[in-house]
Amino acid sequence: MVYSYRLPTCGQGVRLEGGTEWTKVIVEPDESFESALKRFKKQCEKAGLLSEFKKRQHYEKPSVRRKRKALAARKKAKRRERMSD
Repeated sequence: MVYSYRLPTCGQGVRLEGGTEWTKVIVEPDESFESALKRFKKQCEKAGLLSEFKKRQHYEKPSVRRKRKALAARKKAKRRERMSD
């Protein structure tokens, strides 16, 4: 038995950076549903599906996206600078 979930696209032609993401879990005949569900959740977390859902929950203007990315880059550079000292 195979359980799979495909991340739905928001709007026309909007996809994840790596294309359409699939998360699949192949359940062995002697495996319980709970353990398969646990593996599925772990794979979803690893693939970043939940963060992608939250990110796409509301539209973000390109200018706001640029500002957010620039702020994250500045924080990362400061962190790198502190670690190198």
